[in-house]
Amino acid sequence: MNVRLRWGQAVSARGMVLPGVIVTVLAGCAQSDLTEVQRFVETTKRTTPVKKLDPPPEIKPYTPFAYTAQGGKDPFVVAAWAGDPETLGEISDKVQQSGANYTGPRPDPNRVREELEKYSLGSLKMMGTFRMGGGSGGELWALILAPDGVVHRVQKNNYLGMNHGKIAGISEQRVELKEIVPDGPGRWQERDSFLSLTQ
Repeated sequence: MNVRLRWGQAVSARGMVLPGVIVTVLAGCAQSDLTEVQRFVETTKRTTPVKKLDPPPEIKPYTPFAYTAQGGKDPFVVAAWAGDPETLGEISDKVQQSGANYTGPRPDPNRVREELEKYSLGSLKMMGTFRMGGGSGGELWALILAPDGVVHRVQKNNYLGMNHGKIAGISEQRVELKEIVPDGPGRWQERDSFLSLTQ
């Protein structure tokens, strides 16, 4: 018996064989032997020591601190004689009345405070310098940035900071100051300080 296939029938028979082979190969991969992996997992579980976690630390209840130094100086309050012009005048009068002849440096209680004296020296920033009057012979002024964002220009003999800091000199890199700081009731001492150019 002689069977002849047409061209379309031969192509469809060949097209069905190839997908069948692919399915058989993939099925063989899916059924791989997992006994080795299972044995390794079981061995690891048996041989690895189980470490117990440390107990959590004991939390102690908070005990508030009671400040018991009643009648003493509060360390967080500025001394009354450390800068208040009125109190400064009163202390000066008391010292003079008691007969003390203190001749050291002291701030002028009658001097009108300048704008930059209400800020601490550490909160001020030197931003640069310029010469007033033109040329190289003009007077050198400094530009000081206050915490409120305003830039002030200052010259020699102006005041900065909260310690009666009088400007003694200005250079391109820094402002030199002479401060007067308390050294006990009615007593003062001078100290050198400076404000450097902010980089």
